[in-house]
Amino acid sequence: MKSLVELGALPAACGAPFDFETFELRRQSARRRTRTAGWSAAAALGLMAAVPLVAVLTQHEPAALVLSPPASAVTPVADVFLQPPALVDMDRFALTSELEDHIALLDAEISAARLTPLPPERVRRMELARSELSDSLQRVTGAHALLDL
Repeated sequence: MKSLVELGALPAACGAPFDFETFELRRQSARRRTRTAGWSAAAALGLMAAVPLVAVLTQHEPAALVLSPPASAVTPVADVFLQPPALVDMDRFALTSELEDHIALLDAEISAARLTPLPPERVRRMELARSELSDSLQRVTGAHALLDL
């Protein structure tokens, strides 16, 4: 660490790196660069505001495109639904769902039986049961359709 006496002798020993005029020139050039950057930023913001404004003002009106008939030609919604809402009989739904589930289970078992060695008689019984269930499902669906008439 230098003592106070050594620091006092320091300015006399070496001269200033530049004079006052050079300092003033550097200060003015820094101020000029700051002003130039500020005006450039202001001009950029002005252009960013002016471009959309010009685009909106010079835009022509789009041509109207008719996608549907006029509202007076459309039938009212109440006239479209003349039938009363459908009611679901849960007993019928449960019966057909149970038959469909059983058929799907038999399909899965038949597919697995074809991949594994099972006696052919057992596979034939499963296929026969599946065809009988499919026939009964068709009869039940037909009977429900007749009841709805």
